[in-house]
Amino acid sequence: MRCTALRFFAVLGGVLVFVAALLIAAPGAHAQIDKRCYTNSAGTRCYYLHIPPGDSAGKPLMVYLHGCNDPIAHPNPTGFSLTRVADEMGFVLAYPIQDQAANALYCWNWDKPGNQERDRGEPSLIAGITTTLLDDLDLDRSRVYLGGYSAGGATTTNLGATYPDLYAAIAPMAGAPYRTQLGGQVVIDAMGPRARPMPTFFLQTLFDQVSNIVIGRTNLAQWLDADNLADPGSAPLLPTGVELLMPGRGIPIPLTLEHYASPRGCELAQFTTPLVAEHAFGAAILQQDFGIDVQRNLMRFLLAHRMTAAHQAC
Repeated sequence: MRCTALRFFAVLGGVLVFVAALLIAAPGAHAQIDKRCYTNSAGTRCYYLHIPPGDSAGKPLMVYLHGCNDPIAHPNPTGFSLTRVADEMGFVLAYPIQDQAANALYCWNWDKPGNQERDRGEPSLIAGITTTLLDDLDLDRSRVYLGGYSAGGATTTNLGATYPDLYAAIAPMAGAPYRTQLGGQVVIDAMGPRARPMPTFFLQTLFDQVSNIVIGRTNLAQWLDADNLADPGSAPLLPTGVELLMPGRGIPIPLTLEHYASPRGCELAQFTTPLVAEHAFGAAILQQDFGIDVQRNLMRFLLAHRMTAAHQAC
């Protein structure tokens, strides 16, 4: 995927998501969200934090990375409906924000080599936010998850490859394969001695003009191949089940849901395809009330996986 294409459509995508938010999103109570910042040698990134009611101790953590020029992120994501899901399912939600000084369109710089390695650049900042919250809020270290859309999805891929010992499962949605390469060996090389199968949730709209469906399928194939390299025979190459979900409350358009379960019964991947939809609409599905059942399904998949002492999530 060419970086210029991603950034060209980012502005248009941001406008369309904003329009979708105004026209389609159901009104609802705004969640209480606090703003914090994290600094290390790579710089400073601020993030919004939503803690569901009750004691935070022992709760799971979900870190969500926005796409380019995302209007939900600025000035703050008070309308972000995943906060409702966090209250329903009892997980803490962190929402890091890209610094405009690092990217004029607020894109995560997933395609730069310095942001594709452990303990460097933006991955170190996102991992640092994650570990800080684990310590400060006494969260469950076995249930830590990372997901994102578009540039946030591609950055999720980078961290899934470089921090497999931190995130039990990931959701790189409408993103790109790690280092934009084919096959899973590049992922295994990045994981190094921490290599393991990584449960992964994908969402790719059928008519995505930025990260198209072929890129999404390539990303899926890369992670399934990496799973099999880490644990031979663990990941099926074809779906073990397929569902067609019709529109209803919380699902705005028809979508297909593919399941990829291991012989041991662990679901290593889900691939969701909203039909007759493009890139910006996919972002809105993941952030607005009208797509809340898709968000619930995303979190059901992630929360079903837990890291063990052997760094296995299946």
